[in-house]
Amino acid sequence: MTTTTFQLAYKDTIGFVADQGGRGFHLPMSMVIRSDGRIFVASRSHQQALDIVGIQMVSAAHEFFGQISAYGQAEGQMVWPTALALDRDENLYLADDFLQRITIFDRDGKVKGSWGTKGSGDGEFDGVAGLLFDREDRLLVVDHRNHRVQKFTKDGQFLGQWGAFGDGDGQFNLPWGITRDKQENLYIADWRNDRIQKFTPDGQFIAKYGSVGHGEGQFKRPSGLAVDADGNMYVADWGNQRVQVLDADGNFVQQLRGEATLSAWASEYLQANADEYAARSTFVPEFEVDTDDIYEESARIEPYFWDPVDVVLDDQERVYVLETCRHRFQIYEKH
Repeated sequence: MTTTTFQLAYKDTIGFVADQGGRGFHLPMSMVIRSDGRIFVASRSHQQALDIVGIQMVSAAHEFFGQISAYGQAEGQMVWPTALALDRDENLYLADDFLQRITIFDRDGKVKGSWGTKGSGDGEFDGVAGLLFDREDRLLVVDHRNHRVQKFTKDGQFLGQWGAFGDGDGQFNLPWGITRDKQENLYIADWRNDRIQKFTPDGQFIAKYGSVGHGEGQFKRPSGLAVDADGNMYVADWGNQRVQVLDADGNFVQQLRGEATLSAWASEYLQANADEYAARSTFVPEFEVDTDDIYEESARIEPYFWDPVDVVLDDQERVYVLETCRHRFQIYEKH
């Protein structure tokens, strides 16, 4: 029996909508943190803002270091970036849902190579949604529309796969995020089955957590997730516009709706308009929203999460929540 006594408290917000390139994000989908604290955020953007498609490099101190890659289909470019991961040498791996390939960048952001093709055979992809390196530096790929997880060497040699379409134990319906605990057990966000599944390192089913719904411990389309050293789970409950914390046994601990304040980047930008700056910097969700739609509520209340898509932990186990539609991430600490 696990006893969890901590609660998460809001610390900071980093981000700004950047639809013409430069400092900020645009429809970010995934993030990863390097050992030196550098944060990589993959912005997917859309057809009207292609300059921002790429990987933005920032820090928790609001520093902006530039962008890796750009929109396109040539080697090293991307169209629909969906997932990021770092190998043991801290090479950066990016999954592209449109190109159905994995692209590798070195620590300096230079392209090292790419591999992958569309299909349902061994080593082929139909919608890469999650990436993770295991302790042996092998790459696990969540193959979203093929309802499976595939395993590769870091240079793309196929090693095996597990999973199939369905709602039984060990089966998937459009799986998304993947993470591991300190025992190397794997956790998969089983998106359309509205649950989290836990597996051994070689893909044997251990347990499942959650069911469809809006209550405590229930999910609606979970996407990204992370697990801390004690086995507590942090789940981006995408369809419910929240993050849920579960203990190692799957018991509900806490939910977050978001408490964002203006980021330093946004504050600097708004200095040019004092009235707007004052209104936005003092805005808190104290009014009633005339809707029962959770999505609309999040869209209207600025501090709330709006499409939380990914959750990662840093080396101090601070919790980072990436929001697609607000082009930012919020940071929380344990207390």
